[in-house]
Amino acid sequence: MVHLHARSCYSLLESSLTIEQLVERSAQLGFRHVALTDKNVMYGTMKFYKTCMDHKIHPILGLEIDALFETGKTSFVFLAKNDQGLQDLYALSTLKMSHNHELSMADLSIYSQNCIVLTTGIQEEDILYNWILHEDQPSLYRYFETCRSSFSSFYIGILCNDSGFWKEKNKLIKKIANETGLLTCALSYILYQKKEDVLQLRTLKAIQKQARIHDQDLVVLNDRFIRSQSEMESLYDPEDLIRTDEIAQMCNVQMAMPKSSLPPYQNKLGIDSKEFLVKLCKAGLAKRLSNQWNEEYAKRLEYECSTIIKMGFTDYFLIVYDFIRFARSKDINVGPGRGSAAGSLVAYCLGITHIDPIKNHLLFERFLNPERISMPDIDTDFPDDRRDEVIDYVKERYGKDHVSHIVTFNTLKAKQVLRDVGRVYSISSAKIDQLTKLIPNTPGMTLKRAFSEVDAFSRILKKDKTLMELYQYCLPLEGLPRHLSIHAAGIVLSDQPIVKVCPLVQIDESHLATQFTMEYLEELGLIKMDFLGLRNLTTIDHIVKTIEQQTDHKIDVLKLPLNDQKTYRLLSKADTTGVFQLESQGIRALLKRMKPSRFEEICAVLALYRPGAMQNIDAYIQRKEHPEQIEYPHPLTQDILKETYGLIIYQEQVMQIATKVGGLSLAQADSLRKAMSKKKHDQMAAYKETFVQGALKNHCSYKQAVELFDTMEKFASYGFNKSHSYAYGLIAYQMAYLKANYPLYFYQNLFDSVIGSEKKTSQYLSECRSRKLVVYAPDINRSEGHYTIEEKGLRMPFQVLKGIGSTIYPPILEERRHGQFQNFIECVVRLSSAHVIESSLRILIDGGVFDSFGLNRATMHDNLARILVYADLVKTEVDGQIRFDFSVVSKPSLRNMKENPMERSQKEFRVYGFYLSEHPVKRIRETQYPKCLPLSQAESYSGYLNVIGRVVGYRVHKTKRGQNMCFMSIDDESGKIDITLMPELYAKEKDNIQKEHVVVVQGNKNRPNSILARKCFWLNPEKT
Repeated sequence: MVHLHARSCYSLLESSLTIEQLVERSAQLGFRHVALTDKNVMYGTMKFYKTCMDHKIHPILGLEIDALFETGKTSFVFLAKNDQGLQDLYALSTLKMSHNHELSMADLSIYSQNCIVLTTGIQEEDILYNWILHEDQPSLYRYFETCRSSFSSFYIGILCNDSGFWKEKNKLIKKIANETGLLTCALSYILYQKKEDVLQLRTLKAIQKQARIHDQDLVVLNDRFIRSQSEMESLYDPEDLIRTDEIAQMCNVQMAMPKSSLPPYQNKLGIDSKEFLVKLCKAGLAKRLSNQWNEEYAKRLEYECSTIIKMGFTDYFLIVYDFIRFARSKDINVGPGRGSAAGSLVAYCLGITHIDPIKNHLLFERFLNPERISMPDIDTDFPDDRRDEVIDYVKERYGKDHVSHIVTFNTLKAKQVLRDVGRVYSISSAKIDQLTKLIPNTPGMTLKRAFSEVDAFSRILKKDKTLMELYQYCLPLEGLPRHLSIHAAGIVLSDQPIVKVCPLVQIDESHLATQFTMEYLEELGLIKMDFLGLRNLTTIDHIVKTIEQQTDHKIDVLKLPLNDQKTYRLLSKADTTGVFQLESQGIRALLKRMKPSRFEEICAVLALYRPGAMQNIDAYIQRKEHPEQIEYPHPLTQDILKETYGLIIYQEQVMQIATKVGGLSLAQADSLRKAMSKKKHDQMAAYKETFVQGALKNHCSYKQAVELFDTMEKFASYGFNKSHSYAYGLIAYQMAYLKANYPLYFYQNLFDSVIGSEKKTSQYLSECRSRKLVVYAPDINRSEGHYTIEEKGLRMPFQVLKGIGSTIYPPILEERRHGQFQNFIECVVRLSSAHVIESSLRILIDGGVFDSFGLNRATMHDNLARILVYADLVKTEVDGQIRFDFSVVSKPSLRNMKENPMERSQKEFRVYGFYLSEHPVKRIRETQYPKCLPLSQAESYSGYLNVIGRVVGYRVHKTKRGQNMCFMSIDDESGKIDITLMPELYAKEKDNIQKEHVVVVQGNKNRPNSILARKCFWLNPEKT
């Protein structure tokens, strides 16, 4: 017998059964066939098929699908008889998963000719369930007759004979089947592996329903596990069991459907794609070389074209060329290249990349190895706000049903499963947070790994019985798919409708995705192309366009001079906030040490600042500063390693040495490079012999040859892809150039890109001040919706204030079009008529938006309510238009209020998230505590000192003796520093330690960026 109805975990959160469990358990129990019938979807089909092949068990590929029948819904199990049947299932699932499309019985009938169809009726929402429950014979007869006429291979499923109640009900079904001549079969519905796994399913359903584990509304079926053959024989009639075998024998999917391939590129000349590629490349090369003939380039181009044509990748290159050409025609800033594709001269000639591979010693074979057939991989960067335009073009050009995104699954990873299951079991979020914070954010981290590797994690579980139980509940659920997403960049193209080889799912309003994940697509002939959205390209594009609009100065970022001294001075000072790839503290420290003075050194920074490669940083800098100390592994390597001061940094250098010294072809050299990086010792041994023999012919001694090979092996393990380093090095240079030469425009766009992030805005403000670039506060008569350039400075927009978002500031701008605001009273009257409410006006006051009217903020706050009353009195409406009659009542006289500077600063902080005009501590230090050092000076101080600062954070720590101590962070206008309070002092001061409180600290600084406090004096904000 065979189980013909099983849902896996790919029926998201409706089954805990993994594909491996389904197949392996079936094999253990002696079954020769196994079926997968997920609800409406086929996400697991490829994995299931392959797992069955590995376990030498016959796969039955199916689908549980629902449809409308008369006044309700009903479900069927469809099992593919053959490859056409499988394609019909793909079509059905795609129809169903397109915006949850409701299928009719007629829809199911169309796609049933090559499938076996079984009734299910086990869910309460199924009309068949209710008719069986109430023994509604007329409806049952009508239902089964409709099914008989709709489906050519139809069986009535006999379910749940393990329940005495349903066993009785099934007698009626058998009676109707006998009377109508329909066949029945045993259909044991499977949702989990073993009987006790029902708790796993209950937990998943609770996660799905946002419920608690004991909620009465949770409907979870018991006894839906994989039963043994003997158990099934004790529950079902022999003929119903025999029929499952007969059905299994009819299901013979071979997955031998015609594979997909790339759609052919139709060129305007109507000529063969191969001829068209060569024509384009020759024209492109002539343009790149300004019509100057160069034999080296010509030979390389001829070789690359012949290799691409021979390998069958002509259309691939033309398709990429075409959508990049489209992007450039729409003024979309395409990246200069990415990955190993920058090593291709063909790509350079077609305008796909913009790094000269010959001039920069980049290798085609690193990208496409003619001796190792694999698809080319050209990834393209676009501005993240225009990427979809290019994808839409591809869909329009090749047909929407020929282009698709790729599905990915967000899974119940270690932290997520703890949070989800913890909520289901009503465990406090504080406890869960305490636990999840201990799990490292390292790739592949699991609960079991955390338990064995993180002492604090295992210790907390062993101490807390509830958390240990939670951990045990989570283990079997960890890794199960939770919900759908789409691959960040991948798009597949097909010469035939994709649904012929892979079902699709609607992810959102505009995105269809393959139901199979990326690892299964290439074998189906679906070739992935990556369209990446890069925010930095958006920033570059916006900066360049703003410069062009405001100065009429045209900038082509692909033709910038690579020897600009302003740029290298900026890089040498590590003034790289906002510069692509060069923002981290570590890479800034490297820039300061290296002081790059040429483009190649920027690329070297990207290659060196990586695990493993970092060990070469000191040697690289030493050799740069002292060229006389440079040593080459062998004289023949000098030309190859000259640009990196005798060190092997790039994978391409390993390949070049293998070719020049060892006599390997570049294709062999790439295979050697890959074998070295993957540590495939058997392959390396064969290549080593070839290399040594070639080196001997080049006048190397045997010892020199072996030592050089060993050196190559050592560097190959962490050598970087030079093509990628040069391509991304160019983007980094472009941003550094714009920052160095057009700082106002650079910061304008940088600030715009972080509106809503108070932390980033504050960081960029601090940097602007250090560069003597003025950033003006928002102003009622000058600010716009975004940052604007004004008087050699930047004006902040309204929406940088918390609470003044996209629905608040447009009415202000609209009202201002009727004329500038003249004074505070007139401004409030006009803004109130534009429906700007009192709370928004108070935010604008605290943000200094009305400061230009000459009143202090305390005065504006105190008088605002009276002005709003006045505004209501003078406002009239004539023919739907707001008018003001100022003769109705006299203007209110304003009461002048004294302003507390500390209170003003605190309010400003609340609406910005940072101090804009003045940090409150600066005024206090200068007027009351002049002996306190600014925190920026305290950083380099050693010994006893006094400082003053505002508390920005603190945490309590327990000492080995069980006493509480405190680590407190304070800041002022110049920086931030940590204060340590030992147990005795903390006990005395703990009630005073609160965020925003200002403290004077006397202490001893004997560690970097940390002061051991001796005394604390707290300032009352009201009195400062």
